[in-house]
Amino acid sequence: MHASGFPGPRSFRSARWVATLVAVFALVLGMAVPANAASGPVSALAGHPVKTSLAGFSAGNIISDAVFTNRSTMTEAQIQAFFNSKVKTCRGGIDEDGRPIVCLKDFKQTTVNRPADVYCKGYTGAANEPAARIIYRVSQSCGINPQVLIVMLQKEQSLVTHTWPSAWRYDKALGQACPDTAPCDPKFVGFFHQVYGAARQMQLYMEGRYFTWYAPGKTWNILYNPNRACGSSPVYVANKATSALYYYTPYQPNAAAIKAGYGTGDSCSSYGNRNFYNYFTDWFGSTQAQLPKTFTMGTVAVEGKAIVGQTLRASVTVSPQPASLGFQWYRNGTVVSGATASAYSLTNADRGAAIKVSVTAKSSGYVDGTATSASANIATVSVERISGANRVETAIAVSRAAWPSGTGTIMLATGDDFPDALSAAAAAGRAAGSLLLTPSRALPAEVIAEIKRLGPSRIVLVGGEGVLSSNVAAQAAAAAPGAKVERLSGADRYATSRAVAEASGASTQLLIATGNDFPDAISAAAAGNSIGAPVLLVDGVRSQADAATIATIKKIGAKTATIVGGEGVISRGISAQLASIGLSTSRLSGADRFSTNSAVAQKFFPTTALKVLLASGQDFPDALSASVLAGRWKVPLLLTTRSCVVVNAADFMQKAGAESVAVIGGVGVLDDRVVALQRC
Repeated sequence: MHASGFPGPRSFRSARWVATLVAVFALVLGMAVPANAASGPVSALAGHPVKTSLAGFSAGNIISDAVFTNRSTMTEAQIQAFFNSKVKTCRGGIDEDGRPIVCLKDFKQTTVNRPADVYCKGYTGAANEPAARIIYRVSQSCGINPQVLIVMLQKEQSLVTHTWPSAWRYDKALGQACPDTAPCDPKFVGFFHQVYGAARQMQLYMEGRYFTWYAPGKTWNILYNPNRACGSSPVYVANKATSALYYYTPYQPNAAAIKAGYGTGDSCSSYGNRNFYNYFTDWFGSTQAQLPKTFTMGTVAVEGKAIVGQTLRASVTVSPQPASLGFQWYRNGTVVSGATASAYSLTNADRGAAIKVSVTAKSSGYVDGTATSASANIATVSVERISGANRVETAIAVSRAAWPSGTGTIMLATGDDFPDALSAAAAAGRAAGSLLLTPSRALPAEVIAEIKRLGPSRIVLVGGEGVLSSNVAAQAAAAAPGAKVERLSGADRYATSRAVAEASGASTQLLIATGNDFPDAISAAAAGNSIGAPVLLVDGVRSQADAATIATIKKIGAKTATIVGGEGVISRGISAQLASIGLSTSRLSGADRFSTNSAVAQKFFPTTALKVLLASGQDFPDALSASVLAGRWKVPLLLTTRSCVVVNAADFMQKAGAESVAVIGGVGVLDDRVVALQRC
């Protein structure tokens, strides 16, 4: 179909004119319509629909450069599958030259080495390569769309759909260096040489150094037929790929050829470039580079508090639904290594930084869609320490924080042992009172000063004179002249607890805790103070509560009872007994004191807690004071160890979105690692 090698313009033009003259004689003799697809019409019997028009065909832009040179359109496997789909059964046999007939889907050839040059990257030969592999490898080497090579095989020799192709069709498969007027150049005979040579020739055409007479960006008069009497028309050649097709087949289809689809036009029709367009659009879609499909990306929403220790979660609405979403978090504009999930937990490294996230939507056939959130400046949880030099002074510091302007009620309890102090702490919330700790025999000067500052009208000593002496009562009265001083006590810790609960008045809600250890009772006291419910201490290891306890429960009118602690702390028998007298019972517990404390916090603060208190779960005095402050501020009390924040407490703070923390106690109780919120 065209000249071979690297001729200059003059020699090529001479060959073209010779070819034209021969073609004119062929037309006169009635032989200008060959049986192959190079220049002739295609019958529906060849396995193709009969088109009635070539909608979208443009003589000046037959195929775009981007499509023509897109080497990534098909893999070898896809090419092979395509060939298989076009010929279900090969008829086989022996051709007229005595050579076996093999269809393209089964064709194999031993290839040879070709050196790299400016047009192709070269080729390393191999034995028995399938046609699909040859086409794929040549397309990668020479940068030509494998679909283009497939279409050229069809339009030149019908090789893709032929069920009994003679061997000579492979010898001149693409018409490369096979002029219409002369035999093929021997150097280009054979399937591999044809495919490699044609692909390389296309790059040479597009280079535009040797071939200039259909150069893109100009208007050329292009013939309709080798017979110049059939005329021509001006065509603005829009791109290199289209010019390459005209160098290869220098005719445009006339109106009759276009109207005929795959069929026969008139005596002036030519079909090569028409058939190229037909096959390509039927088999592979548009010959023009399609505008890439894009996603519509919504605004990236980031939920969560921008505070160290919290988790941010990104989401975005994408249309249409992508195959996948990728996430990348950034700190001050720099990629955070490994932060590629939709959720990101803020660490100390993010303190004071600007954090944002980029979301990428991906789907086959779509340009990646990307959207980025607004930046969030990361704050830290504010932490304060409320403490004194000892347990007594810490209780005073808590009192000042809770009651900066004074209060009408003061609960006085010993700081030397926990049982009566637990009852006092549990009652302080319901009484809207401050809890002050003192030694048994006398009030320290600091406590006397705090009593005076508070200006109470009522002072309640919790515990008998063996716990808080008459001297303490007298000093308290002297510190607050006119205040009513009273004492609540019993024969033991349980009796004292009952007395305090009854004195607090009626309540439909009740919390039950063990009197044998302090942690669960402190968790209960903090919750009780927050909701205004009394805490009743029981001997939990017993199978039944005593009659006096049941009487107190009935006296205060409790309807529901929340048991704080597992069955090893408060027995199943006590739980069943409470249910038997008509109470609706539930149990909050965990594997240890810290998980029980977390269960209590989650129960009474199920959604958010912007402020929390941290106190020791290993020593009771400061935690007692903290339980009262928790009730006053209506915030959860979390217990932890001396040197770090236990996992239960840290997880609760993160989930609840805590923004501020008050650490109750000095460094001897909770050290600076707790203030730094160092997770255990």
